[in-house]
Amino acid sequence: METDHTGTVATDDRDLIQAGYKPQLHRTIGSFASFAIPYSFMSILMGVYANYSYVLNKAGPFGFWTWPIVAIGQLLVAFVFAEMASRFPLTGSLYNWNSRLSNPTVGWFVGWTLAFAYAISGPGVILILFPPLQTLLGIQFSPATISIIGVGVILLQLLINIYGVRLAAYINRLAVVFEIIALVGFGMVLALILLFKGGAHPQLLTTIPHSNISYLLPFLMSTLLAAFTIFGFESASDLSEETVRVKHIAPRSIIYAVIASAVLGFLFIVVLTLAIPNLADITAVADPISTIFSYYLGTIPIKIFIVSVLIAVFATALLNITLASRLLFAIARDKRFIASSFFEKVSARRVPANAAVVIAIVEILVFVFLSGLSALYAAPVVLLLLAYLVTVINFVRNSDALPPSTTFSLGRWRKPIAWAAIIWLIAEVLILTVPKEFNLAAFIAIGIIAIGVVQYLVQYALNIRPEKSAA
Repeated sequence: METDHTGTVATDDRDLIQAGYKPQLHRTIGSFASFAIPYSFMSILMGVYANYSYVLNKAGPFGFWTWPIVAIGQLLVAFVFAEMASRFPLTGSLYNWNSRLSNPTVGWFVGWTLAFAYAISGPGVILILFPPLQTLLGIQFSPATISIIGVGVILLQLLINIYGVRLAAYINRLAVVFEIIALVGFGMVLALILLFKGGAHPQLLTTIPHSNISYLLPFLMSTLLAAFTIFGFESASDLSEETVRVKHIAPRSIIYAVIASAVLGFLFIVVLTLAIPNLADITAVADPISTIFSYYLGTIPIKIFIVSVLIAVFATALLNITLASRLLFAIARDKRFIASSFFEKVSARRVPANAAVVIAIVEILVFVFLSGLSALYAAPVVLLLLAYLVTVINFVRNSDALPPSTTFSLGRWRKPIAWAAIIWLIAEVLILTVPKEFNLAAFIAIGIIAIGVVQYLVQYALNIRPEKSAA
């Protein structure tokens, strides 16, 4: 354990007991590990690697200015979540917050939706492994090989989760170190080359591409880059019952992870874009980032960079099983899910192993049978943003339902920041659903919500009703 600190753990557990729960999970997550969870989940290296080409093709380099816009909007949401994390630090945070702020039914839908979103986004993250892996190895995998490797990765991540949160947290800390070294190290090397040898193209960041149609829509759609990256920062609070000094650590982890991701990501994108040797050529290639680095640094450094990307992607995928299993555990211990006694069971290593196994099975089925449906992996972002929106609205409506906090408070800025976050989330949901190109992802998100309605009705028929459970 990262502190001796029987008194500290007792204080954390006292808050849990006052909420009506028996301490079951193992508190081993300290400050850096807590920060590493949301930072690794957001994974700037993975997000930029996966979506840089999209922005180049959709809106050109000027589209990258949407990054700071999204970062500010998500930081507003992070501030609200940080206060909630300090006031009601329970595993499966958004589920518990909404159950307390609104009612158990709303909490159930938010929790179920998030668990489903994590379970289907995991396979999408794993798919991102294959382009850089094939580049690194210099081979092309067959569909059968991709399926075998993907299933193997999911099973490995399941074993890590079953072994215990300490190992998962260690892997995430390692991934964060590699990612920061890659972002800062490669970014600085590239910046120094541009500074001393020349070749920077600052006009790329200040010129709006000429077009016969309005540039506004392509620019707004470019928010996808940051929106598909800077989310999941509440994950630090999703593991509240496994974190020491949780009321101090979790809120700061949420905020620091967003700020670090926003700043490092933006600086990396700026340097990368300034280094584009030929815009038309780089836009045309499938892997523009590797192409840019290869142009300046050669083969060996780019292989090191790709290894860093692979580590970051693996760590992000690992967290999907971790977070989804904790959400299922949180819902099940309230007797609000079918087979609750199965999902709430904690192993000898004090992890919700049964819930993790079921999430892994869902991930395997999605990966094997639905991996070609790219819009499926965009839907979880829409679902997460909707869950964020519901949560912040409920916070504005009834923040007094949460216990007071002595560790983090927005004070008189609480309502202005929350209302600004609501406006931002509404705008971002519209941007990521209304354009024709994003419609399929929106329909899939609606379909997933509809499945949740069916699940809820089945449970209602079986007399498994949130209103009848302990809050």
